[in-house]
Amino acid sequence: MRYYTVFITLFFSCFGLKGQNYVDVAKFSYTSVPSSGFEGVTSGENSIAQTTLLTSVPIKISDSLALLTGIDYENHYLKLQPFQDTVSMNIVTLKLGVNIKHNKKLSGTYMLLPKIASDFGGFSNAFQIGGLALLKYQLNDQTKLVFGEYINKELFGILNVPILGVYHKSKNEKLEVDIKFPIVGFSDYKVQKNLRLGADFLMIVRTFDLTKNGLDTFYVHMASNEVAGYFQLDLLKESLIIKGKAVYAMFDYGKYGDNDQTPFGMLGWYPGDERSRINPLFNSALGFKIQAIYRFQL
Repeated sequence: MRYYTVFITLFFSCFGLKGQNYVDVAKFSYTSVPSSGFEGVTSGENSIAQTTLLTSVPIKISDSLALLTGIDYENHYLKLQPFQDTVSMNIVTLKLGVNIKHNKKLSGTYMLLPKIASDFGGFSNAFQIGGLALLKYQLNDQTKLVFGEYINKELFGILNVPILGVYHKSKNEKLEVDIKFPIVGFSDYKVQKNLRLGADFLMIVRTFDLTKNGLDTFYVHMASNEVAGYFQLDLLKESLIIKGKAVYAMFDYGKYGDNDQTPFGMLGWYPGDERSRINPLFNSALGFKIQAIYRFQL
């Protein structure tokens, strides 16, 4: 029992949480868009599947400092062009960082994010390096303000994303809002003891080096944008979270030559982008998503 208490305290100290009284240690998700197609193409439907497994492990150094680590994995399975074979693209990210409690109200998370992103047929052009900085300011017992920046060296150039957000949980703990715009956010409401209803959004950019089946001179620039409505089941005293989602998927996987780059990007804004896209645009479509989260309650 003593070890369990120390372990829970470790997680609490690592993330400096007061309004958000839990830590998600592992997240699994599977997204399926069974009938996506290509813009301007009347046949040749495309089934898109995305699978992710995210892990986080904090290591307490002191009351104000913790090391943060973990490994994230993603797989994207789809056709890049009509009437061609499917491709399987993967990304593995190592998370290395620290959480610092600067004072009673302000804490910061600073992460180095080296990653491998390719179809795993080769790794010569698959390495990427990025970083994340997030500052959290405790406004009151229910609300935190979030400011940050995400930067990654993608295959097209530098991706730079400023982050502005808020976390709020009502005093009766029924309403919860967590937004880190423009990347991710959700809002849900507890309608019964173990049931929540809510909505969320996710906007991410990835690039993958292609190496198999004669595609070794190309890369993929993915923009994965989705909005969803969901139900959430809180099981095992809210340690196991299951979400079922209806998703409107605005997925796109652009195919470009390896030397075709743009100097700067910011989640959909690429000034001076003169790249020549090889494959058609993807149509938006409906899909579903299943998530399972292993959560420590604090």
